[in-house]
Amino acid sequence: MGVRCFWLERTDRVRRWLRRYSSSHMGGWTCAEGWHEAMRPFDDAPAIFEDRLYGTHVHRVLTHREGDRPPDDDPRWPAACATCGTPFPPDEVRQFFYDLLYRRTDTGTILTLKEAPPGAMWDAWWLHGLKGGPLTMPTADGRNIMVKCPNGREWHIDGRASNCTLPNDNAHHCWIRHGEPPNLIVDKNGRTCSAGAGSIQAGDYHGFLGTNGAPPGCFT
Repeated sequence: MGVRCFWLERTDRVRRWLRRYSSSHMGGWTCAEGWHEAMRPFDDAPAIFEDRLYGTHVHRVLTHREGDRPPDDDPRWPAACATCGTPFPPDEVRQFFYDLLYRRTDTGTILTLKEAPPGAMWDAWWLHGLKGGPLTMPTADGRNIMVKCPNGREWHIDGRASNCTLPNDNAHHCWIRHGEPPNLIVDKNGRTCSAGAGSIQAGDYHGFLGTNGAPPGCFT
């Protein structure tokens, strides 16, 4: 059956961390190449949403109270790289980092999107209201659904395929979804383009959701 999907419900809270990282390195993302990073949990706090105008589009964004940031001499800031233990210089970057929390509707578990395992499915609320283009297509239910594939890569079901054959047509969908999440069937049965056959290509994963012998809401 492959990986079973589950729905993530947005909460009204964020998880916050104290993060430090290298401000300059040799271009790679390993300790040997000069990249160092560490994060320490700080707290959970109410989420703050703002509507901001970008051109003619009102876009909802997530923010928080930067004034809650502790001073630079607070001992809770990480002192060294979490991977190799290299101490951070006193003037190295300090970031008051935050992420929205979600609730698994099947288990009640609270987690961030980064922490969500394969099969997680959620509404990309920050894309609401966009009128087509490279990011998203208008949907009948107003949702823009994302899902984490078996290899951990994210797939935007309501987005445009990289090999879309109708790139200037915002009325069609490169993938057609049927049903209610997380029990979705995704195929080419509807107003669509000629890209693919309803399959998913995300990094090294190539498969199907709810088709090719799998029940609704299951990857093959």
